[in-house]
Amino acid sequence: MKFCLPTIFSGSSFCLRKPALIILLFIGCASNIQAQNLELINQLRTELKGAQGEARFKTLNAIGWEYRFSSPDSTIWYANQAYQLGVELKLKRDLARSLNYMGIANNYKGERIKAYESYNQALALAAEQNDSTQIAHANNNLGRLFFEQGVLEKSYKHFIDALGIFKSINDLSGIAYTYQSLGNLYQAQKDFAKSGDSFLAAYRIREKLGNKRDIMSAATYLGGLYQAENKIGESSRYFMMADSLGRLIHDEINMADVKIRLAENYLKEGKLAMAQASGSGGYDVIVKVGNKRLTPSANLVMGKIAIAKNNFTMAKKYFDNALRVSIEIKDAIGQMNAYYQLAEVAKHNGQKQLEIDLMNHYLVLNDSIKDLEVARQVERLQFEIEIDKKEKENDLLKIDQAFKDAVIAKQRILNIGLLVMTVLVSIILFFIWNFNRKNKLINHTLALKNVEITRQQEEIAINNKRLFSHNQQLSELNHEKDMLMSIVAHDLRSPLNRISGLGHLIELTGGLSTTQLEYLEMIKKSTKAGADLITDLLDVNSFAERANSLSLSKVNLHTLISERIGLMAAMALMKAIEIELIGNFPNEFLTDGSYIARIMDNLLTNAVKFSHPKSKIVVSSVGLSRFVGISVKDQGQGFSEEDKESLFQKFKKLSARPTGGESSNGLGLVIVKTLVDRLGGKIELVSTQSKGAEFIVSIPAIDPH
Repeated sequence: MKFCLPTIFSGSSFCLRKPALIILLFIGCASNIQAQNLELINQLRTELKGAQGEARFKTLNAIGWEYRFSSPDSTIWYANQAYQLGVELKLKRDLARSLNYMGIANNYKGERIKAYESYNQALALAAEQNDSTQIAHANNNLGRLFFEQGVLEKSYKHFIDALGIFKSINDLSGIAYTYQSLGNLYQAQKDFAKSGDSFLAAYRIREKLGNKRDIMSAATYLGGLYQAENKIGESSRYFMMADSLGRLIHDEINMADVKIRLAENYLKEGKLAMAQASGSGGYDVIVKVGNKRLTPSANLVMGKIAIAKNNFTMAKKYFDNALRVSIEIKDAIGQMNAYYQLAEVAKHNGQKQLEIDLMNHYLVLNDSIKDLEVARQVERLQFEIEIDKKEKENDLLKIDQAFKDAVIAKQRILNIGLLVMTVLVSIILFFIWNFNRKNKLINHTLALKNVEITRQQEEIAINNKRLFSHNQQLSELNHEKDMLMSIVAHDLRSPLNRISGLGHLIELTGGLSTTQLEYLEMIKKSTKAGADLITDLLDVNSFAERANSLSLSKVNLHTLISERIGLMAAMALMKAIEIELIGNFPNEFLTDGSYIARIMDNLLTNAVKFSHPKSKIVVSSVGLSRFVGISVKDQGQGFSEEDKESLFQKFKKLSARPTGGESSNGLGLVIVKTLVDRLGGKIELVSTQSKGAEFIVSIPAIDPH
């Protein structure tokens, strides 16, 4: 499955093929909305000096919680101190909180297995103490751990268990926290409706509870979700709400992050002044505090604003800064987007070689992200293997505990009497024998499983190495092919143009015989066919290089289509073919006009080429819901079922032949299909062989306002 995600690192979008990598990127973005509260930490440290007993236990936990983002090792130290104190105090409730905090800190450190062990210990201890709150938190934490590793099925189960417990004890803060976790899960699955419902539920609860930092966090999550859905108005509304709350709690760095996201929205809406003001406000704070994590995204957004204002010199400075810091912090996504934007600047400045070099860097990084996706899959597999091992170890511990319980029961029964003791000892010995037999079977099974796991890991490593080498070879071959095609096409175009020009000069000199005129006409047709082929080849290559470069503007479709029909009139007149335009098209339609023009040119050219003389071609509008439909229908030779299977493949010659001796290189419909796909549209063929053909192109209707 492939889909694109708008990223706050760059203000643009990039494509990935697995949900696991999207989860990794989403977690990185979500962590932006949290910050360390130094003022609160200092206050808690002061309280700790005089705290005793249970009050000291709570203060130690509170300090550990505040350190979880900036210094997880400190969280582990304080939470462990709290746990040891709680054991000494023999606390009957809330002791599992310390274990939950240690699990969270280990997770932030990347120690996934240690985090899993801490959460499981917290779950067991909370169950023993009948502490519903900590049982729910442990479930939610386990759900987040599995979510971050891409194990979504287990993640969902733990979230639902946590939500049910929080609701049963009416813990509003816990309910909001779990709704936010579910919102992240649904967003990673691209279920925006459920994600929005979950985030809204969390927001409303946190608004009711009144904690401004939590409300700001919830509002930022909603703004990010609507930005991912491209609902810019809703996204901006929540970001502005988060910005206002940030002012109240003096949270500069999160406000700066929100301002950069707002600038992205304003830029998409074409509100350059507002984008500049918001982006500059966030950018200045990020530079002042030296936050390298946010620096690449801030520079990329400011660079795009500069491009929108045609200030390419300033744009290059911003993109250079983004690239420098992205390299420094090893941010592959930031580097990839910086190289792409710098290539666009080089293209504008006419620096062709620099543009090619920068685009090559972009493509190499794009491939490295695909390699990261494979590595992520391997990491997920290893995580699941480790978790399975831990679960089996837990099963063995339970068996061992059962054995110990049986021994204790035996000691108690000894007091009843010698006769009963003898019988019970025999029974226990039988259980021991049976346990040992099962234990041996389990150990043997585990050994076989470990051997199989080792073999699979070796195979995965070998396959990954082969895939990496193969991908490199394919990338190099593809680049060489594109460069060779461009060079050959350009080198052939000049002599063909000279031959065509000489043909026209010979024709102008006059005095040619009928045979010579026929030969001259053949030369002109051949050179034109060759030139057309070169143009199509260059266009196919150009479209492949500019996969995301749409130039959107308001287009009068009726005028544009009428003009393209007019340009085709001379060619149609030579075969006495009539072209009729029926219906009305929108006067204002947001699209790439050059793409629509090329689509119409190729469809009309094909229709004239393959239509019989004195026939008719009809261009009409088609009524489609939420799409603008264009139909080009001819009375030509039509397409066979075999033709339809290879209709949009490069250089595929179909069964039909031009009726006037025209040339056909098999690229026209390929270009049409490529351009329609770029516009997010569809193309449909309705045809029966020998009974004409109708191509129906549907382009998404976008509100120009």
